[in-house]
Formats: sequence, structure tokens, C-alpha cells
Amino acid sequence: MKHLLLILSAGLAACSPALAPDADTALATQAMKTLSDDAMQGRGVGTDGGKRARAFLVRSVEGLSGTAPELDRFTATLDFRDREPETITGQNIIARVPGRTPGEGPVLEITAHYDHLGVRDGVVYNGADDNASGSGALLAILKSFLENRPEHDVNIVWLDGEERRLSGARHYVKAITDSRPRLNLNLDMISQNADGEIYMAGAHHEPALKPVMERAAQGTGLTLRFGHDRPEDGADDWTLQSDHAAFHARGVPFAYLGVEDHPHYHQPTDDFGTVPLDTYAGAVQLAVNAAHALDDALDSLARPLSPE
Repeated sequence: MKHLLLILSAGLAACSPALAPDADTALATQAMKTLSDDAMQGRGVGTDGGKRARAFLVRSVEGLSGTAPELDRFTATLDFRDREPETITGQNIIARVPGRTPGEGPVLEITAHYDHLGVRDGVVYNGADDNASGSGALLAILKSFLENRPEHDVNIVWLDGEERRLSGARHYVKAITDSRPRLNLNLDMISQNADGEIYMAGAHHEPALKPVMERAAQGTGLTLRFGHDRPEDGADDWTLQSDHAAFHARGVPFAYLGVEDHPHYHQPTDDFGTVPLDTYAGAVQLAVNAAHALDDALDSLARPLSPE
């Protein structure tokens, strides 16, 4: 998990479209609750709990769209200094929403990871904020785009293996072979802040994102802050700390929404019961607003993948 930043001319902000329709925050909240239940066993990549979480998301996508999402299987070998390499297997979930000219123009890639830490020493790490919150918000975004067709092709992707070196995201980006420009909106830990604050990281790398995101935050009840994306931030530079890093490494702009680290981060207490639901509802609306606003501005913001 980590976050983003941005800036644009007043002229573009003035031309931004109206904010998106009301997000289905109840849909997102119920999904977060389900994904962070003990029955999911912390959603560790390659575990039975991870499979149950994936099955739930697949059913949810089918229920909204009437179409089964794509399942993108991958394997990754992780090297360690103090023990033998480990090979993991995961599956990304991809729901594609065609724009008004399918197969043409830029693509909006909207991502959130659905895996978490699993079970450690018999204790379930449920990961409500990290990242059942982002995974639930993707369902609200999918529903909104199904009801309000996007201008451009949109891929909504639940990524696996983020907690294992961003494995699913790295696989997903590497598998892209076309030359169409892209922009990534990544959601990771968007709920756990009692003060109603959320960050966007990425504007340092693409300043034109800032006014778009500022407009998206209007009326959400949240305070949108920018930062955590400069090299001088050191360990607080989130540029490489969540799935958007795989896009950034290939020159694709990213907008990363997330809260700062908190006492429940990577702890067994990251449960649904600890989440401030008003903050989460505002974050879901912000994510839906941002998805529509970025779709509207995509022609000027998206960039093709650079060579590896």
C-alpha cells in the first residue's frame, strides 16, 4: 500500500465534467466486510482463503455485469537472502468495460489488490483496510461504469500477490503487448483514517493529475492531500510501494489513493469493526468520482508503456 500527488492548469479544471453519480457505497461496504471475514483466512496468495475471496469477487462481477471476468493466472519465484526461493501462484481478476469506441484510444487501468497476509502463527490477518477496502470500491466503480458508459475502454483489475512483491501487478503489466496509452488509478488502503483524510500520490510525476483529483474530492466529505511521491520523502515515498509501481516503471502515469499508515496496518486488528465507515463511504465516492474524471481527461493524461 501507499499513495499519490498532482497539478494542472485552471483551464482544464474548469472544463472538467460534472461529478459522477452517487456511488453504491453499501455495495462496497458489504464487499469489504465479506472479504475481511475470518472465513477468508486473510486472503493469502495461493491459499484456500485467497481462493474463496476470488470466488466471491467473480460472483460479484457476474452479478453486476452478467459476464464472467477474466482470470489471469501467474507464477512468481521470490528470492531471499536467508532461505530457499519460494514459488507462488496467484490469479488476477479482470473486468473489462468497453468505451464508446472499443479497442481504440487510451485505456484506463483501475486496480486494487485483493490479497493480504493470510494466517500467521494461528492468527488471521483480515486486512479490512489493506485491501478489502480498495477491492470493495472497485465493485462500486464497475457498477457506475456499467450504468454510465465510459468514453474510453476501462479495465478494472483485482490484483493478487501485492503483499508478495507486487507479483500480480508485475505480471499484468508485463503481459500488455499493445501500444495504446494508459493511465493507472490504484486504490490501496482507503478507509482507515478517523480524521477523514486521504492522500493521492503520483502528482509529483504527473502534475496535471492534481486539479482532476481535487475536483473529484469535492462533496465527498474527505480532505484530499497530495504527496508521498517525491524521492526526498525517503521511506515515505510511496511511488514503489503498491501495485501502481509496475505501471510507473514503464512510464505510465498513476494516481494512487490511500491513507497513511495507522496502528492497524499489517496487524490482526485490521478488522471490519475498526474501520470508520463514514470515511470509507467518502473514499468510495471519491474513487468513483476520480474514475469518471480521469476517463474524461484520459486523452491528455495517458501515456504508452515504455520498453522494459
